Amino acid sequence: MRWIESPDGFCRFCFLAKKKNGNAVYRNKCRRLLRPLFYNMVPHIQKPVWAMIIVSDKAGEVSSERFRDTAQKIFTKMEWNNVPAGQD
Repeated sequence: MRWIESPDGFCRFCFLAKKKNGNAVYRNKCRRLLRPLFYNMVPHIQKPVWAMIIVSDKAGEVSSERFRDTAQKIFTKMEWNNVPAGQD
């Protein structure tokens, strides 16, 4: 993941799945799985960012659980995991 602080005060995300890792169905699946994980975190982000999330997994390795685990690691690194209880 690469990011910069948001110059306009809004969070923006770009999900990049490269063509060499899989076909269009795979790339769209990656985006479809990642969007809700990141967009649900927006209300809990203290400093808005513009972020590019790069998927480097091959088509055979992808699963929603793997994406969820990886996203949680990113949230912890970015200190976005301070979600109040009951607001998941």
